[in-house]
Amino acid sequence: MTNTTFQTIVAKSLPALSGESITYNAAKNVFLSQGYTSAAGNMYYKAIRFSNRLVVYYDLGQGYAYTFLNGIKLYCFDGQKANLIAQKYWGGCNYRIFNERFAKEQSILMLRGFIQGQLKLQGAYVSDQELTSFARGMVEETQRRQLA
Repeated sequence: MTNTTFQTIVAKSLPALSGESITYNAAKNVFLSQGYTSAAGNMYYKAIRFSNRLVVYYDLGQGYAYTFLNGIKLYCFDGQKANLIAQKYWGGCNYRIFNERFAKEQSILMLRGFIQGQLKLQGAYVSDQELTSFARGMVEETQRRQLA
């Protein structure tokens, strides 16, 4: 998938990013928004991974010594647009130093919680193991290489 194709998908699916400059970082296998620098000198930006069903958004900050995770948002496609299904924030004094494994596990837990809620609304039951496995698979699908 080319960067232009991705930007077209983003413009339709995630209006909040429309008009932003998006680049692909092959080494990290992630799309990055342009970001901005705060008065304190920290750089803030979004790291985005997606599949045809799920978008995982990391709100990141780059300080003088660490990259930190301020939050995660999950969006699900309904065929026309992306809908926010879960979000979690650690910003301010509660920030987390960015760790890929932690961010992935938090994304899985967030998606699992959303799906579990949808199942309850429908009066359906799926085992915890099956639910976690499905959520893990969906998040891992977003981590597959998007560009060669």
